[in-house]
Amino acid sequence: MDRLRLTPAALLAALTLPMAAVAETIKLTNGDVINATILAQDDEGYTIQHPDLGEVTMSKDRVAAVYEDADAMAAAEAASAAQAAAAEREADPGIFWGSGFLAGWNRRVELGLSGAQGNSTNSNIRAAFHGDYEDEQDRWAFDLVYRRTDSEGAKTEDRFTAELTKDWLIPDKDYFYFANGKFESDRFEAWDQRLSGFLGAGYQFYDDGTWDVLGRVGIGGNQTFGSANDEFTTEALLGIEADYKISDDQSVAFANTFLPSLEEGGEFRNITSLDWIISIDQDRGLSLKLGIANEHDSNVPAGVKKNDFTYYASLLWEF
Repeated sequence: MDRLRLTPAALLAALTLPMAAVAETIKLTNGDVINATILAQDDEGYTIQHPDLGEVTMSKDRVAAVYEDADAMAAAEAASAAQAAAAEREADPGIFWGSGFLAGWNRRVELGLSGAQGNSTNSNIRAAFHGDYEDEQDRWAFDLVYRRTDSEGAKTEDRFTAELTKDWLIPDKDYFYFANGKFESDRFEAWDQRLSGFLGAGYQFYDDGTWDVLGRVGIGGNQTFGSANDEFTTEALLGIEADYKISDDQSVAFANTFLPSLEEGGEFRNITSLDWIISIDQDRGLSLKLGIANEHDSNVPAGVKKNDFTYYASLLWEF
């Protein structure tokens, strides 16, 4: 019995025949979509076999894309549309939620509500926004916080804070320089508004993925408005910030800033915060935040408490 002999050319043709027999989805530049078998392709265009039109030659400039099938085309176009929408949101500064406002930053909205009604009636509101950004040369942090408390129909707390910190990073160095500015409004303090600013240097002690610890030393001061004795107070700044990642779902953040007056009297301010953040839904960016904060001011008028202590539980949304 004679054996069947295959020349190299015949073998190549046999291997390529199954590939040529597979129908593909072709999208034209005018938006039309056709299903046909591509018989040949060169620099000029395609030769296709269409079930109704037969063998057709089509120039390349008429073909927008070729897909394995209709499902592959739908998936590719959905991904392309999502990328285009994301790019449009990043480029449009007029869009606030989820896009243009501080585009490229890590952004987080915080809201906490509590209240009671019965023997006593009270309500508490804490709303905040946090944004941060970092690249090889710059690190930014922007915070807005509003707190309000009503008790028995009377407002007992009404405080707004806006703070911006800029760090100038030095590649391959642990030290950096910073500038900090803060505006506070509180009708229940001895002043109505307070504006403060500082310049200084910092040092990154640890940053190993679990611990992130840095310190700051600076000089500046604060100016009050609406008090009995509005004046500028020169202050130094000594600060420590520490973040500890307990797990993928939990982290703890601690910060303490000591602000001693550089004028006579030995007065000082000290601001402390401790936050525990627990992830609820990572896909949606939802977390629970439990925290305490205290601001001590040694120089207050008679009848005004030196400590402003708060504790809170808030829902966070990161976008």
